Amino acid sequence: MKIATLIISFLCFTSFNLKAQTNNKFDTTAIEKSLIGKWIFVEALDKDNKKVDYFIQDYKGPDGKEIKIVASGPDVTINKDHSYVKKFTEKNSDKGTWKLISENEIEFEMLILKNSGQGNMIIQTQKLLGKECRTDENGNFLDASTDKILSIEKDRMTIDHEGKYILIYKRK
Repeated sequence: MKIATLIISFLCFTSFNLKAQTNNKFDTTAIEKSLIGKWIFVEALDKDNKKVDYFIQDYKGPDGKEIKIVASGPDVTINKDHSYVKKFTEKNSDKGTWKLISENEIEFEMLILKNSGQGNMIIQTQKLLGKECRTDENGNFLDASTDKILSIEKDRMTIDHEGKYILIYKRK
């Protein structure tokens, strides 16, 4: 009888625990409020907290050499209306919409017009590779990326970059 009571108690506890986990939604309002604003890129660190000047890609270039990308940003503006701007240089920025997909993940979705220069490059690449990119109802291309937020404070935010680097931002 003790064993049956123990088993029933265990089953009740685990099913209660599962129910609690599935009903546990995160508070998007507080997280979104902490994200909204202009974030200026400060520096990139490796996993040993050493400053890096370049991100080394996991793949090689056509010449067989490693590909290095300057670790210089982007600066990010996250707006209350769920729009964003990622500014890489004075002439190069991405614009689109954002949403939280978990307590520590933010998805940025950029709209690329099908008749733009970048849209034409995507069309050519699709033909060459035989792959289809995601599109909206008007045939424009959608490019989404996700950032994992490691920490966010009033004036400082850290983001995981490709699982190898940490991006440090300060609020402007």
